[in-house]
Amino acid sequence: MPVSLLRPEVIEELELKKHGYEVTRLTNSFYPDLNGEFLLLTDDEDHNRQQIGKFSETDYQSIKAFDEIVDKVGAIISSQWLKEPPRLSGGGLADLLSSVKLGMDFYGLDDDTRFRLVQFFVGAPDSIIERWFDSAKVKAMIASHILPANYASLQQPGASLAMLHHAVGEIDGRKGAWGLVKGGMGAITQAMARSATAKGVVIRTQAPVAKILVEEGAASGVRLESGEEISARIIAANTDPKRTFLKLLGEEHLPEAFAADIGVFRQESASLRMNLALSGLPQFACIPGEGVGAHHRGSIMMIESKNHVEEAYRSARAGIPADPPIIDALIPSAMDDTLTDEPGTHVMSLLCKYMPYDLAEGKSWDTEKEKVVQSIIGYLTKFIPNLPDILVAHQCLTPLDLERMFGMTRGDICHGRLEPDQMFSTRPHPDAAQYATPVKGLYLCGSGAHPGGGVTGAPGRNAAKRILKDKAKFI
Repeated sequence: MPVSLLRPEVIEELELKKHGYEVTRLTNSFYPDLNGEFLLLTDDEDHNRQQIGKFSETDYQSIKAFDEIVDKVGAIISSQWLKEPPRLSGGGLADLLSSVKLGMDFYGLDDDTRFRLVQFFVGAPDSIIERWFDSAKVKAMIASHILPANYASLQQPGASLAMLHHAVGEIDGRKGAWGLVKGGMGAITQAMARSATAKGVVIRTQAPVAKILVEEGAASGVRLESGEEISARIIAANTDPKRTFLKLLGEEHLPEAFAADIGVFRQESASLRMNLALSGLPQFACIPGEGVGAHHRGSIMMIESKNHVEEAYRSARAGIPADPPIIDALIPSAMDDTLTDEPGTHVMSLLCKYMPYDLAEGKSWDTEKEKVVQSIIGYLTKFIPNLPDILVAHQCLTPLDLERMFGMTRGDICHGRLEPDQMFSTRPHPDAAQYATPVKGLYLCGSGAHPGGGVTGAPGRNAAKRILKDKAKFI
């Protein structure tokens, strides 16, 4: 999994580089076809112009203009990431000033960019794609940008927000850049752990929480599944909103209307993840050749057309795993040889969309999983003919597995859909959007809070600042 959204402020304040955080920038994007064609984009503009020119005479300039608008709109979004959202009620001077600042940012845009921002916020992706692009290949590429954190039709108003959410990142000051963390994504949490322990923090693992304890309307601690109770006046919950409020806390401790709203908070990303262990390098049919190439060293998106997104979405909505799926892949070992023990061996990660949590006809992922795995591998082999010869082992995490293993309700990797009514001052609810919740001492610090999903560090940083503001209440 690549990184881009981790805020530079978090990296600096936690001194993550000092504690082992190291990133290699991803510069390439590869879009192979089953008909022998491909689109391979790098950081070489002349190369990219030639590549896109294979499919359209106009789309290269359209992409440049489109990216400029995305950058402008993305800057507005990212400027709000490390700010507490204003209360919908306008409860104070700070909320008023925050709203005014956002309004000034919006009206500081030129008329056309302001119009495009509104389209991204409430428009349907298909309208944006059709407005800007000509070729089927480029349309498919842009359509794929809504997929990683989304579960929506291209016709759905508001689904375009996900395109912006992944356009606001940066690597070492380079806007919109993505990178690979040396040692894998776990190296981020390991660096954070080393930073925390250096400051005296005690970290306990293998200690799952069964219940958040409440006394006289305020959080008083947690009970572990082992039965052990830990007292605390302040609890920061990184669990998703439904798990936090409805399972760990309990509706009996919440206002009735608040609990009802959390009950319908939309959580599902229809994501299935696979990790492949390979004895050799994947060879793509559309780019034959030996050795690691530019197409191995970047993101790899297997999407057949814009309509492929729509077909995958409609299939999943009917409870049927998309077949063929859309596959967002990465071969991190092509850029980081520390990920495997033997030279020439590789690992490959796959994000497969759309894969529903609830299967049709009462079927279970426990019985359907292997069938879907074989279908995915069979489809991937059409792009990578030598896959059966080099595949040593695989790990598959269905939406149900993601829920069971990581506590993410319905397997939602973003802790809540990234749609207009579930963002900013309403994420996950107006009465919890500023990280404090209706239960005194209980705070949200995960992706179910503003600004949403992705490895950003922003919800945790924002929640910590809110806790510091409120600390006098607990002394």
